[in-house]
Amino acid sequence: MRSGEVPQTDAGRTAAPVSLPAFRGGRRFPTMIDLLALVGIWYLLQLGALFVALLAGCDLSVLTADGAAAATQAQQVAAGRFNAFVYLGTMGLMIPITLLYRRLRGGTRKVLRFSARGLDPLLLLWGLVMMLAAGAVIEPVMTLLPAPPSSVYGRGFWAVLCVVGMAPVFEEVLCRGVILESVRARYGVVAALFLPALFFAVLHGHPALAFNAFVMGLILGFIYIETDSIFSTILLHALNNGVAFLLIIAGLEEVTLRSLLGGGALYWSVYAAVLALFLLSGAMICRRLSREAQQEKKEPAA
Repeated sequence: MRSGEVPQTDAGRTAAPVSLPAFRGGRRFPTMIDLLALVGIWYLLQLGALFVALLAGCDLSVLTADGAAAATQAQQVAAGRFNAFVYLGTMGLMIPITLLYRRLRGGTRKVLRFSARGLDPLLLLWGLVMMLAAGAVIEPVMTLLPAPPSSVYGRGFWAVLCVVGMAPVFEEVLCRGVILESVRARYGVVAALFLPALFFAVLHGHPALAFNAFVMGLILGFIYIETDSIFSTILLHALNNGVAFLLIIAGLEEVTLRSLLGGGALYWSVYAAVLALFLLSGAMICRRLSREAQQEKKEPAA
């Protein structure tokens, strides 16, 4: 058949053209099934780590609500060490598995961005203010959702290393690096903001942690898109976790903006101001993403 000829069927009729999926650049990863599969892998790795710990004779009672309430200081330190090693083992497998899965499914080659703009102090300050504002805005919802007891995070060096060191690095590499870059390559910048934030939330499991992670994931996702740098999100994630852990150590994890201000007119005035700041920033983010999406449409698929 010469180039340009229309293929014919045996009956002489014109064959229907083959319909190919309109993926950006022909990429397949990630579909929703892919993301669900990765979530399943994450929880299987968690279960595997707990099973190994049980076989090794580790006392896991401190990780439950009742056990944590009665845990001694030594048990809290042991819990922090246990969490750190389980987290390191789980994430140490999760990231390579995700990279391999993505490669097999035809994902983008880009994994991370390292622009120097990620260290811009003004952008980092804006991100920190937005995270604090978001925390205040979602506070009424957070108080209604069940959360694990704060003592399950443990205490001591290993707890700090896990919460403030390992978690920001590994989770940002996985969620804002591998997942966000892959989603952006296939679906565009708008989906790249929401889907990785949802993925980030599901990894946290508990309703209160998941809801908070989704909101913070939106902010971190926008900062990553805006700065083209993983440095910014790692720093902001570490600051957020560090502040939260300091409050836990100080016994102030139950303190809320409402409890500080009394829940009267002063509280609602402050809440309204913070909500206005949050909504204004959200509108700015939407406009910025709209411009990014329009720009992507003009660019040829990679």
